[in-house]
Amino acid sequence: MLHIGADSAVTKDGLPVDGTYEPLSITRMILQHHASLLCFLRRRLRVSEDADDVAQEAYVRMMQYEGSREIRSPASLLFRIAINVAHDLCRYQVTHRETDRRSLEDVELVCELPSAEREIQGRQDVELVYRAIEEMPPKCRQVFLLSRVRKMTQPEIARHCGISLKAVEKHIGRGLAICAQKVGGSPRGTS
Repeated sequence: MLHIGADSAVTKDGLPVDGTYEPLSITRMILQHHASLLCFLRRRLRVSEDADDVAQEAYVRMMQYEGSREIRSPASLLFRIAINVAHDLCRYQVTHRETDRRSLEDVELVCELPSAEREIQGRQDVELVYRAIEEMPPKCRQVFLLSRVRKMTQPEIARHCGISLKAVEKHIGRGLAICAQKVGGSPRGTS
């Protein structure tokens, strides 16, 4: 048995010797976990705006445990209740969606996928850009890739390569012009 503090003793597992925990406070739970609970719910719900309603219902359901000293992990209980409330909401939405159904004849079906021709053209354009990058002078290629692939800022590239900021701008502009010329267009801002 370990002793922590003047009058609280816990076992090796961290459990209180008398089997009770700190009294559960809903107000404290809300203050400590509200932001993370909303973030958790927004990632899991189809409509992220439902997160506030689910969290509110979870707090209402947690109120039955207010002051309880038998709950080892109140946060785990809160999140479990929130998951259950979210499941209840989803079931409700599915059962009530039956009335929202329309005939397929009333719905315009649109394919979001590019056409086969557009997909082939896109692949060819990407291949042309790869070739253009390979044909760039070494320093121009290095600066261009640091900018476009590694997403480094121009000052970071200047420090990394040991060149001036003006040289970085020149290399990036030249790289863009080479790529645009290879693909058949012209870079932005040039004719």
